[in-house]
Amino acid sequence: MVNKDIEDMKSRAKEGDIAAQVELGISYLYGYGVDIDYVEAFIYLQDAAIKNDGEAQLHLGMMYENGWGIKEDLWTAYSLYRRSYKVHTEGSRKAISNVIDKLADAIPITGHLSIANDFTITACCERLREYIRMGKIIPFEDDDESNLYLSNTNRTILLKECPFCGECVEHTH
Repeated sequence: MVNKDIEDMKSRAKEGDIAAQVELGISYLYGYGVDIDYVEAFIYLQDAAIKNDGEAQLHLGMMYENGWGIKEDLWTAYSLYRRSYKVHTEGSRKAISNVIDKLADAIPITGHLSIANDFTITACCERLREYIRMGKIIPFEDDDESNLYLSNTNRTILLKECPFCGECVEHTH
């Protein structure tokens, strides 16, 4: 990319052109034709991600997953990857799988089952943690607090206790 192309894309992005926002965000994120600039990458990708662009959501998720220019936040990365997957973005399914493995590995097994609004989870047993890893149990933020659900299309089965050992779900803040 030459500088003139960058300036043209910036002009189009400023006018709300989603494709230009995504291209600029990716260019700044990986240094394609410009110096790597995580702040610029974040701004452009976030603008496009808000408009439900799957490619922007995927790359913004990568920023959160890897802590590129922002604080690492695996739950935000997971949320962005899921949104990207819903619009059929190539690579989003693998990204979800990778981040779920990281999230599950970080869940300590304490003998107690708890979830906080920042999605800090403690598992009562190894089997519960493995079901989270497999995506059969998913954490989800409701209007008032975070909860655990059995995975289904409607998220209708709220877990009040562990289906394996019977430990009650405790909500911490």
